[in-house]
Amino acid sequence: MGSKRAMLGNGLGEALGRSLSEAKRVFDLFTGSGAVAWHVAERYKHEVLACDLQQYSVVLAASVIERTSPITDRDWVERWMRRARARVSAHKDWKIIKELQRNLKQLSAQEAAAGAHEIVFDKRYPLSQAYGGYYFSPLQSLWLDALRASLPTEDDLRNVALAALIQTASRCAASPGHTAQPFKPNATAGKYLIEAWARDVAAIVRARIDDIAPRSASTKGKAHCTNALELAEEAQAGDLVFLDPPYSGVHYSRFYHVLESVARGEVGEVSGSGRYPDRSERPASDFSMLTTSKRAFDELLATLARKKASVIITFPAGKASNGLSGDDVKALAADHFKIEEEKVSSRFSTLGGDLKHRVARQQADELILTLSN
Repeated sequence: MGSKRAMLGNGLGEALGRSLSEAKRVFDLFTGSGAVAWHVAERYKHEVLACDLQQYSVVLAASVIERTSPITDRDWVERWMRRARARVSAHKDWKIIKELQRNLKQLSAQEAAAGAHEIVFDKRYPLSQAYGGYYFSPLQSLWLDALRASLPTEDDLRNVALAALIQTASRCAASPGHTAQPFKPNATAGKYLIEAWARDVAAIVRARIDDIAPRSASTKGKAHCTNALELAEEAQAGDLVFLDPPYSGVHYSRFYHVLESVARGEVGEVSGSGRYPDRSERPASDFSMLTTSKRAFDELLATLARKKASVIITFPAGKASNGLSGDDVKALAADHFKIEEEKVSSRFSTLGGDLKHRVARQQADELILTLSN
């Protein structure tokens, strides 16, 4: 999360600005962290329509693009915190959970993990049941459950609160870059696990609200949980469509399943080192699969060309693990559009890294293609 936010200050923002001067609406068809949807909605008077297969992305985008007024009141935050605090302190092992959190930095990672795994959470605490003692300390997961269960009911406040909670889970997760699997409580990764477990969930939620709540769209937009091809059918002549399609051969739902669980408020059975939910609970994209990525991208571009929309694409310049390269993307684009501008920018995440073969973030060239009919 965040690579598009960096690119907005390194070429992408300028490309969007030039194309927006003649655009009617803006589509963000793989919205991810919502960074591009926010950028356009806040700065320009265009309706923004965003979509993603994952609910957490839709919540993040909606928290800004579906609201045309900043939220200045913070009394609702304190009411939300009080409701959550009551749920936290009502847990039968509250004193043990609080004591473990207080002593975290005096314990080894092995001792902390052992203590965490002795605490039992029932189905009333789905996030804690799945992730407590792994991605989060028992106190962190208990707070996440309590805050998720006591969200405000008013739509705008609920969207902001849930977006803040999702961002907080991302910042607190004890995992290398993305939530593919948690740090192990061993000599190598144990210190990072303790550091992550020590983060204050409630304080980070407040900080995220302070960032999100003052933001708003100039024109009210809409975020949809659907695939890109479906929303692309709604495009019209004069619309600008931003495409940042998946480049990983592994479905992104594997890397962001914890955030998706926070968005949904439920998890179900989990398994494996990553505490993954069942595959049926994780959305799959044709854009990520070696056998279908080229066809899916070609179909999407053909649809947008037929709709006479303008397009901006970002994609790694080299070979990506879903089988496409920057050259492939350019060739597909040239079959349907005139390539007006090509730039190279930014860096991208390897979705975690493994220390032996790659670090979590690598410098890499990324294409920015501006297309017109």
